[in-house]
Amino acid sequence: MHTSGTSSRRASNALAPARTVTRRDAFRLLIGAGALAFASPVAAFATSQSDIDAAQSDADAAQAQLDQIGQEVSDLSAQLSDTVGQIDDVSAQIDQTQSDIDAKQADIEAKQEDIDTTQKEIEQKQEVLGQRMSAAFKSGNASTIDLLLSSASFEELTSNIYYLDKVSEQDNAMIEEVKSLKADLETQKAQLEDDKATLETKQADLTTQKDQLNQLKSSQESQLADVQAKQQEAQDLVDQLNSNVQTLIDQRNAELLAAQEEARRVASYSSSGSSSGGSAGGSANISSGTSGSQAAVISAAYSTGSTGAGFCAAWVSNVFANAGVGTFYGNACDMYWAYCSSSDRSSIQAGMIIAVPTEPYSAAARIYGHIGIYVGNGTVRHCASGVVMTQSLDSWISEFGVTSTPRWGWLGGVALA
Repeated sequence: MHTSGTSSRRASNALAPARTVTRRDAFRLLIGAGALAFASPVAAFATSQSDIDAAQSDADAAQAQLDQIGQEVSDLSAQLSDTVGQIDDVSAQIDQTQSDIDAKQADIEAKQEDIDTTQKEIEQKQEVLGQRMSAAFKSGNASTIDLLLSSASFEELTSNIYYLDKVSEQDNAMIEEVKSLKADLETQKAQLEDDKATLETKQADLTTQKDQLNQLKSSQESQLADVQAKQQEAQDLVDQLNSNVQTLIDQRNAELLAAQEEARRVASYSSSGSSSGGSAGGSANISSGTSGSQAAVISAAYSTGSTGAGFCAAWVSNVFANAGVGTFYGNACDMYWAYCSSSDRSSIQAGMIIAVPTEPYSAAARIYGHIGIYVGNGTVRHCASGVVMTQSLDSWISEFGVTSTPRWGWLGGVALA
C-alpha cells in the first residue's frame, strides 16, 4: 500500500516514451519515420541532458555548502546568545554585589557613629573623674581625713573607708564598661570592613569575568559576521548556479518544442500525401489516435510496468499506448498545462490524467511536476521513484498539491468512453 509523505520517491523528470531514458530519444523515435521518408534530418540538441545534470550537480554541491555554512551561522548565533546570557548574569551579580557593598558601607558608617558617641561618653566620664580627683588633690584630701577623723567608733571608721572605696570602684567600673562597649563596637566595625573587603574582591573578580566575556562576545560577533558574509557569497553562488540550470532547461525545452513542431510538420506532410483521412494533432505535446476505452486504460494502468525513477510521465504515455489510445509526449508539467483544466472533483472521470506542474520534493520535481491516472473509485495509479503504486485521490492531492493546484483532464484531448 502506498504511504504518502515520503519525499525520496517523489519526482518527475523529463518524459521519454516506452522505457527510454531521455527526452531526445523519445523525439528521435517520434520523428524517425518522417525524417527518413523526406530526408529531413533533425540536428542534435545543443543542450544535452548531461549538460543539465552537470549544472544541477554543481548547484547541488553549492547548496550543500550553503547548508553547511547555514549550520555554522546557527551554531555561532547560539554560542553568541549563550555568551550574552552569561554577561547579563554576571552583570546582575555585579549589581547585587555593589548593592551589598553599599549596605556594608552604611553599616560601617553607622557603627562608626556609635563608636564616636561611646568615645565621647568615655571622655565625659573621664573628665568628671578627673575633676573629682583634682578637687580632692587641691583640698589636700582634707574632706577625706575629716571623714575618717570624725568617725565616733571603729565600726563607723570602717564603714566610712568602705564607702570611699565603693565610690572609687563605681567610677572606675563605669569607665571600664564604656571602654568595653567601645572595644566591642570597634570589633564589629572591623568585621564589617572585612566583609566589605571580601565583597570588593568578589566585585573585582566579577568585573574581570565580565571583561573576558565581553572580549569573547566581540570575537564571536566578528566570527559570525565573517560566516554570514560567506553565507551571502554562497547564496549568491547557489542562485547563479540555479539560474544556470534553469537556463539550460529552458534551452533544452525550446529545442524539444522545436523538434515537436518539426515532427508535427513531417507527420502532417506525410499524412496528407498518403491519405486524406486522419491528421497529426496536439497542442503542447504530440499525440496520435482519437478515441479509446476507459476500461482499456484502467487495465493498462494496472499492467504497465515502471519506467524508472523520475519518469512518471513516460509511464502515463506507456499506459495510453498499451491501451491503444495513442502515443503522447511531454513531461508532467507539459501535460498539465496542455490537457488538465479542471480542479472540480465532481468532474473527474476514470481514465483522466491528474497532474501538478511542480512539487517541492526534489529539484527535478520542482521543474517537471508529477502525473498519474485516475482509475475510478477515488483511486489514482502513478509511478513514483520507479515504483508503480495505488493511492487514494484525497491522499494524492494532499501530498502533491503542496505548492500548486492538482488538475485533471483527458490526455491529448481524447475523451474516453
